[in-house]
Amino acid sequence: MAATNLARRRQRPTSGNLRLRRLTQAYLAPSGYVNPSQASVLSKMDAIYDTVEYLILEQQSVTSGLFPRYSKDKDVGYVKDSIYCALACWASSIAYKRLDDDRGRETELRQTAVKTMRGILFSWMQQSEALNKFKSNNSPEHALHSRVDLQTGMTLATPNEKSYGHLQMDLVALWLLAVVQMIVGGEKVIYTHHEVQFVQNLVFYIERTYRTPDFGMWERGTRYNKGDPELHASSVGMVKAALEAVNGFNLFGSYGTSSSVIYVDIDGHNRNRTTFETILPRESASKTTDASLVMTIGWPAFATHDTALFSKSMEKIYKHLEGRFGVRRFLRDGYRTEIEDASRNHYHDHETSRFHNIESQFPMFICVMYITASIRGDTEVANRYWEKLQELLIDDMDVPGAKILPECYVVDELNYQQERRQPNSTDLYPQNPSEFGHHLWTNSLYIIALLLREGLVHAGDIDPMTRHLPASQRPKIFIKHSAFQVG
Repeated sequence: MAATNLARRRQRPTSGNLRLRRLTQAYLAPSGYVNPSQASVLSKMDAIYDTVEYLILEQQSVTSGLFPRYSKDKDVGYVKDSIYCALACWASSIAYKRLDDDRGRETELRQTAVKTMRGILFSWMQQSEALNKFKSNNSPEHALHSRVDLQTGMTLATPNEKSYGHLQMDLVALWLLAVVQMIVGGEKVIYTHHEVQFVQNLVFYIERTYRTPDFGMWERGTRYNKGDPELHASSVGMVKAALEAVNGFNLFGSYGTSSSVIYVDIDGHNRNRTTFETILPRESASKTTDASLVMTIGWPAFATHDTALFSKSMEKIYKHLEGRFGVRRFLRDGYRTEIEDASRNHYHDHETSRFHNIESQFPMFICVMYITASIRGDTEVANRYWEKLQELLIDDMDVPGAKILPECYVVDELNYQQERRQPNSTDLYPQNPSEFGHHLWTNSLYIIALLLREGLVHAGDIDPMTRHLPASQRPKIFIKHSAFQVG
């Protein structure tokens, strides 16, 4: 009997407050103990981290913080690809933030994203003179560069750099949008008032996009690829979203004053909005639709909340561009086809007719469609695109997890006649990463989609500005001092 009472006393706390004991239990537990549910999440996150480290972190320039387009490229840094790499790192850091023991990985991933965004800022600040000229003369020769030296962040000195399609208004807008999202998410990206003033200049740079023809997301201008810019709905829409996000926003977060707040011309925003909604569901005068609209009306921009306009634009993409192996960029796009002459920047007259119905298909848009559907709460559509995405993964034993998403699927030249007669009737083969390396932009999008699918991040994590909601339904953000009611 005495032995039984002794055992009971040992099982009960002999002294001390019960609440305090519960608080300290984690520290008193054996070091090897891990809750089974936490262990499952930790193992998933570690597997994703290994992929992120191999595909993204190891490709970042030590000096500039920028990323190349392909893992084997060591010379050229691409701004747009770098932004999506930064978003993937940022999303991964948010997932690690929920874990008790992140082993420093949350900080590593977060600071990698911040370094990239600041690297782009540094690179563009070196081009301040061109930016000031652009404000008075919207000429492509004064555009901020969309690709720079990977190691220094300075403009490239290659002979054909002047003819490259640097004028991409959606690119500057995407950077602004990503910076705002990260700051709302708790990151410190902007450090000084000089940087605040430069960001305000970037707003001036994009405000007149509604009347500024550019080269669009694909750096080619019109679909004929003759070096001629045109007005793109995707560029105008991305700018509209960026202006709404940055208007009245304090770049120093909760630590800033009125001097660090960015303001937008309400007339400039309204003209971009009306122009964007007028052009939709088209992309431009030469393109009936374009896959770039997927990123404009969906994640990350969510540039329209008109349900009819959204549905009409997406229906055109489903009908004309979506295929069995991904989404075509636009009709008669010769990029990555076997018969395109990659040594020439521009096409000859009527050359685009050769690419009719044999365009390459890009899986990265399936990722964006999945992310958009997940954030909007459309489970049925999200599940359908996730299943399709799994079928597009290819084996690569060099990559942790042994699966990657190729940049595109290509029509075999032997099947051209069959594919032209009956689109989507032949099997396309994936672009081999052994030639150029892994496509970082594509795999960054897949990592974000995977984090959402596994429940490691949520819609509010990668869209803390709640861009996916109409302006009237968004919660008030305490570091945003003004907002447009239409958006």
